[in-house]
Amino acid sequence: MGETLYSDVIYVAVNQYVPESELNLLWTLKTLRVKKLCLLQVLIPFSPNPSCGLSKSEIKAIQDSELKTSYDSLYKYRDICSNEGVNEKDVGISLVSGYDVGEEIVKLINQNNIKKLVMGAAANPHYSRGMSITSRKAEYVSQHAPTRCKIWFICKGKLIKTREGSFDLGSDSLKKLGNNPDKDHSVNNESDADCAPEDYFCPISKDIMRDPLVAADGFTYEAKNIRYWLNVGNNTSPQTGARLAHRDLTPNYTLRSLIMDWLQHHPNYKH
Repeated sequence: MGETLYSDVIYVAVNQYVPESELNLLWTLKTLRVKKLCLLQVLIPFSPNPSCGLSKSEIKAIQDSELKTSYDSLYKYRDICSNEGVNEKDVGISLVSGYDVGEEIVKLINQNNIKKLVMGAAANPHYSRGMSITSRKAEYVSQHAPTRCKIWFICKGKLIKTREGSFDLGSDSLKKLGNNPDKDHSVNNESDADCAPEDYFCPISKDIMRDPLVAADGFTYEAKNIRYWLNVGNNTSPQTGARLAHRDLTPNYTLRSLIMDWLQHHPNYKH
């Protein structure tokens, strides 16, 4: 019987190689009864040795190709979610770049106040009954992620380990945190995020927008996310998949003003 986790977005860390993470994603969709989730991927940037002989244009071409490959894999994962009955608009995408996957995931957990995360415990070929975490990045996340984040470690579609989050441990956790609402910033952050209007969140990243732009499809996106989308060669809507009539982006000043006002009245919310 799966757990009902409708109150929070579940982040799922996925590999650029879809067969490596597909079973873990399916486990998440079928076991946790997901309503909203965000696909998370860390892209290790191509950084050649200065003596490699490649020109700047060749290096950029390789980097753009890798970026496109990452986005293409994320769209395939999103299709898997759609096939399992999750509405496409409820599937966010978060692609970050960094040289250490574990560190980048922990950084994202802190920045986005993530409460629930699913990630691989090891590469699929390393699976065995009764195994423990063997992935260095998974072990790093297990040890360094904030205690508020509950983490499921999966291998080949099997649950290997669960690291409970502080908000899933009941009253004992609240005692450790203290009952003073002025000091319990983590609890305040969670309620702040929950009460934010749905329109304040970027459809791609599922994060509250700071610089909202309207695209040709009529939807509003965070500037950096929609620009990434367009810069890697996409000419379709991230929301509907229909071809965009043009690539122009228009600032949504009204929405930006509303978001800034909301953030001013919710100072404990951390992005």
